[in-house]
Amino acid sequence: MARETFGTGWIAVETGDVAIQALMQNSATEKLARPEPMATDTKQVPRSGDFAIGSVAKGAAYTETAGVQDYVQLVARKAGGVLRVAEEDLTDTTVDILATKRYGAARNMALFFDNATLGTSAAENGTTVLYTSVYKALRTTNAASGAFQYTADTNYQAVPAATWAALGASGAYGALNTFVGKYEQSNFFDEGNGFMIAHPSFKSLFRGLVDLNGRPIFNETQVIDGIQKSSLFGYGITWSLGARVSATNTSSPTGNPLLIMGNRDMLIKGMAHLSPEIASPNPGFALQRARNGIGYLTDEALMKAAMRRGFNIGTENAFAILERT
Repeated sequence: MARETFGTGWIAVETGDVAIQALMQNSATEKLARPEPMATDTKQVPRSGDFAIGSVAKGAAYTETAGVQDYVQLVARKAGGVLRVAEEDLTDTTVDILATKRYGAARNMALFFDNATLGTSAAENGTTVLYTSVYKALRTTNAASGAFQYTADTNYQAVPAATWAALGASGAYGALNTFVGKYEQSNFFDEGNGFMIAHPSFKSLFRGLVDLNGRPIFNETQVIDGIQKSSLFGYGITWSLGARVSATNTSSPTGNPLLIMGNRDMLIKGMAHLSPEIASPNPGFALQRARNGIGYLTDEALMKAAMRRGFNIGTENAFAILERT
């Protein structure tokens, strides 16, 4: 379905279900993060600081918490692109070229979003680096107080490829057990909300790994919450091609693969609105036919794809990350 909007020549293409399904299928962050609606560019999500608990004698005053209320800030950032399509191709009724391109665009936006939120190593600048990724956050000191204070690399673990190969099945088990323990020993451990995200290249590394009693720690066909998925130590794994290290945000990262674990409540995405000429689903698409605008000279239509999200984590202490270097 399509409709003309605002006399701009752009037609909002309302195919949200296809785009959202493609985004959900390919983006671990989109699938797992806690959504926060955003009506403005910036939203402050309240976060409670330390809350002191102790025994209270009859008639005695309660101990007052010294910490102050604070927040996590979400800033809406947009990702997208434009594709030229020959008008002749649009008149071919045997091939729905736009449907194919919309799915491809949604898939690449999913990979871009995952890399931006999970694996980008540079500092957030709002242009080439849209957010502070989980990787960047865990490799940076946060001087906040109390439970939110964090020292760089505390929950980060690097395992060189050669070392991994030399470890063998039982040695690799020990390395992974240490990694999982970083999350399980934190004050933000929540078994019901625990998640794992991994680049698919870890699959071949996990197969055949056993614990000290010879039992497999990786299961490729476990049913978790009614969904069949892979698991490691019983934690369901969501695979993401965007879970690689890169200097800037990209839909095709080539850096070291990552394994990430954490608390879903502390992985926060902001659901912001798109511009009016794009249909309301987010991600969304718009089409400008050749009778309007720049395409008039070449008989080419322009298909625009965009998504707009905010992102932040609640605290570095709620996550652990392993990089295969």
